[in-house]
Amino acid sequence: MRILITLAALSLLCPAAQAAKKTPPPSGARLTHIVGKVNVEGPAAKGPAKEGQALSSGDWIETLKAATAVIELADGSALKLKELSRFQLELPAGKERTTSGLLSFGGVFAKVAKVLPGASFEIRTETAVAAVRGTEFFTAFGRAKKAGRDLWVCVNKGAVDVTTTASKAPLRVPAGKGILIKAGLDLTKPQAYEWTKKLNWNMDPKSGALEDQTNLDSAYTDLLDQDYR
Repeated sequence: MRILITLAALSLLCPAAQAAKKTPPPSGARLTHIVGKVNVEGPAAKGPAKEGQALSSGDWIETLKAATAVIELADGSALKLKELSRFQLELPAGKERTTSGLLSFGGVFAKVAKVLPGASFEIRTETAVAAVRGTEFFTAFGRAKKAGRDLWVCVNKGAVDVTTTASKAPLRVPAGKGILIKAGLDLTKPQAYEWTKKLNWNMDPKSGALEDQTNLDSAYTDLLDQDYR
């Protein structure tokens, strides 16, 4: 049975924001930067991706070995796919106010702009939920287990609420900390991990290299010296 993990953006509602609630979030996305070979497959396109290419809701973006792709959304948010990643983009349409993405495998960095009241930002896998508002976080698949694949969620700025189908309530992960979702279901407590200091959060080639070369095997080395139950 497929299990869903969603990483969703928190919305702060107040009386003064009710009028803004009717305003739909800006829509649209494009591939702003590409390193190596990247493919796009969707309703309007199939084949090698090009820098500047517009993306449609439902498009799958896949990075091959040693490849990186940066996606810019209309609201100012950005996503960066590591090598060997596959990600499906879902953009809001009509009255829909959720921008989301499905990470099938690999890893994705998310830099989420401050969302409009009532709107949300989600990144899903096959096993959990994380809620964010104006933050930067990283999600990646780790080692495979018989019960499923491990999942890492690490926060650079802001905070992320993570929920799995096996958890009763969201677990908040603050800036500078991360969690391991064992087999995609069991949440560990948030901790500061040494390996996360090597993550490359940059999404602008003018500021340096885009590629993240972090080896997730080093993440498991960190666990040897910590209580991560």
